[in-house]
Amino acid sequence: MKPKISSVIACAAALALTSIQALGQYPEDALRLGLSGTGVGSRSLGMGNAYTGVANDFSAIYWNPAGLAQLQSSEFSFGLTYHNNNDNSTFFNTQEVYTASSTNLNSLGLVYKIPTQQGSMVLAFGFDRPNNFVSGMSFTGFNPGSSIIQSYARNGAFYPSDLSNNLAYQLYLADIDTLTGRFISPITGKVTQIAKVVEGGGLNNWSVAGAVDVAKDFSLGVTLTYLSGTYRYDRNYTEDDRGHNWDTYPYDFSRLTVDEFIEGDITGGNAKFGLLYRIPDRFRLGIGIKTPTSFTVKETFGTTARATFDNGDMYPTDKPFENTGSGQYDVVTPWEFSAGFSVMFLNLMLSADIDYTDWTQLKFENANADVIAQNKDMKTIFRGTSNYRAGFEYDITGIGVRLRGGFMYFTSPYANDPSSFAQKYITGGLGFRLGPSTMFDVSYARGWWNTFRTNYDSSSQTDEKITSNTVMATLSFRF
Repeated sequence: MKPKISSVIACAAALALTSIQALGQYPEDALRLGLSGTGVGSRSLGMGNAYTGVANDFSAIYWNPAGLAQLQSSEFSFGLTYHNNNDNSTFFNTQEVYTASSTNLNSLGLVYKIPTQQGSMVLAFGFDRPNNFVSGMSFTGFNPGSSIIQSYARNGAFYPSDLSNNLAYQLYLADIDTLTGRFISPITGKVTQIAKVVEGGGLNNWSVAGAVDVAKDFSLGVTLTYLSGTYRYDRNYTEDDRGHNWDTYPYDFSRLTVDEFIEGDITGGNAKFGLLYRIPDRFRLGIGIKTPTSFTVKETFGTTARATFDNGDMYPTDKPFENTGSGQYDVVTPWEFSAGFSVMFLNLMLSADIDYTDWTQLKFENANADVIAQNKDMKTIFRGTSNYRAGFEYDITGIGVRLRGGFMYFTSPYANDPSSFAQKYITGGLGFRLGPSTMFDVSYARGWWNTFRTNYDSSSQTDEKITSNTVMATLSFRF
């Protein structure tokens, strides 16, 4: 067995793996739960999701529940979404492309028109999946000045009393000096770094909504939503000494592999209130207010790792180093405010929306002290954002076809991000009237933006250019 340089200290818990902090308990992971995706309903997406001031079908349950009062009959709706995400990464001037995709149920619901002597009263309930977490990234590059080993055992840093969970020490990539109480960790860079990240899961909304006319052409509505979902994160990370820069025994390092995973079950709830004023066939004005969503996240997480050396040694010798754990914490998202309008000119409808969310109010609750301390950081790293959406719909006379298009601009919630990090989407769609009561809608959205990932610290950062393609189809029947 490869000897350590200095004396081995006694670890009281050498055989017991203690809990590690959940990999998901960081500001960006709280943010993930609050961000909107590509929305609900193919008609809406075709119009750039500028739907707060339209909202006259089942998807109003998501965009503006007050719009349900416009329906003159009951409705059944069913929709599917295909999502494709392309990540073009650049790591130390080396580019790679990774593609991830998924197909999901977008909506399934029923709207019931309650008979009334005057005005309108409508109930709706159903399922929708407005966003998912499917993405991925890969990179390969030579890092001259950094190694992940230093994030586990920084050279010259004081070592803890329990080293049973220290990956670098357990894999013989770092040693300890018992006289000074510091790590001996000479591998500081000149390594080829390789990684593949795969993310999956999404959030499901189970909603019940109601709307009522409280005055002529003026309606109020509310949607109550129970959210459930999952999140899965997997990363395979490798460091290679391809240049044989670390050939001196006992640090004749050849390769380190680290596999990490997070698997979370997510539940939550919120309410959305809506208002809609309309001048029939001419103008509509809508306002939506969504309460903070309170999420509970239950996670399991873990790391496995193994190191090999030039002389053929492998550590651990029998099975990979492993550290697993579990945890639970809450995330509370901010209030969300939206407003939109639509105007009609003969066969043409134009619509526009604006949303505002103050992301500095995003916070963790019911977590350990280290996680709660990040609430203070989120006050500075995040900002309030205004998002903009615009669209049109043109009803082609005589052939039962509607032509749609739109644009969306989502400002990055990070305070220091440039405009290139904002998410931009261009959308288009068609609606086909299949019969007096049946409509089939199909839409397409293409998005693009820049971002980056920190692999373990700022000395290993991957720049990313994202493009996304979304196809959505909805079939609706009114009765």
